[in-house]
Amino acid sequence: MSEQISVAELSDIGFDPLRRMVLAEAEEHQMQVARNDSAGIVVQTVYGRIAFSPQGAGCRAEVAAPRTDFLQTLKDSLVAHIAELAPEAAEGLRWVGDRQQGALPANAGLMQVAGAETLDCGFVRITLTGDASRFSDDAIHFRLGLPPEGRAPVWPRIGANGATVWPKGEDALHLPVYTARRAEAGRLVFDLYEHAGGRTTDWASTDPVGAQVLITGPGGGGARIEGPVLGYADDTAFPAVARILAANPDLTGTIHLYPSSAQTARYSFPAHPGVALVWHQARDAARMARTACDELDTERFVWFAGERHQADVVRKAWKQAGGAARRSYIAAYWQDAALR
Repeated sequence: MSEQISVAELSDIGFDPLRRMVLAEAEEHQMQVARNDSAGIVVQTVYGRIAFSPQGAGCRAEVAAPRTDFLQTLKDSLVAHIAELAPEAAEGLRWVGDRQQGALPANAGLMQVAGAETLDCGFVRITLTGDASRFSDDAIHFRLGLPPEGRAPVWPRIGANGATVWPKGEDALHLPVYTARRAEAGRLVFDLYEHAGGRTTDWASTDPVGAQVLITGPGGGGARIEGPVLGYADDTAFPAVARILAANPDLTGTIHLYPSSAQTARYSFPAHPGVALVWHQARDAARMARTACDELDTERFVWFAGERHQADVVRKAWKQAGGAARRSYIAAYWQDAALR
């Protein structure tokens, strides 16, 4: 697939502050800096390339990606970061030749609920129909956009500066993140973790078959990894573990599973000859990060997904141990309200 490129000229902000911003982001997220000198800076992300170069008193921005949805993700990110430095510059940014204003973003699509099956393990399996062609093993996470109950849905659109404009106020969408268990021609299947009082759980209980929903992405980590793996997952991450096992038949290693109840301990995983699944008690979940830190091994691929503060602890320990970013996936899937 040919590379797609978009270019914008920024007259209200210079190269130096943008260069410092990009370097800070690259260091924080361990992204590859392909170029960094007085003539320009280029950073490679999982979605594609972001570049800045000086142009008179202003700056030239360029984003490049292999797919239109990835290109939109880069535009959204670039505009958001510029807005932190110079809101007026971000608002006035214009992409050369861009005629997408008012359209649904390329990294979003509307799908229809075809099924909502309550499983016996604390999850609801949701089946959506529509265009699922954006999904692959390279990126398996997405956001589910639900409009407020009782209101006509207002979907996002592309603004004049190329970034996504989201509905606000009473029209704001609920946008939780989920993992695609299966994505095939015209169909997307995911498992929704049930928790009392959760907005999406309540929505799933209303028999949503036939409802239209927004799907953004995909993004986040992919399903393909090279082992041996050393994994840790609470039950919010069980669907992602299942997807990884299915996508990597030759994977070896160990994944530790921390269900929050006897019910979620019944979650079904694909049989796998090379990966041992080690089940823990619900009372051990609070110590998942501590256990992971005690067992860190930079010779393995470390995969950790769970509560935000625990993920932060493991991420810090992995960096201190000298672990490579490309040999890890450490992610927050939820946040303990008591720790906010």
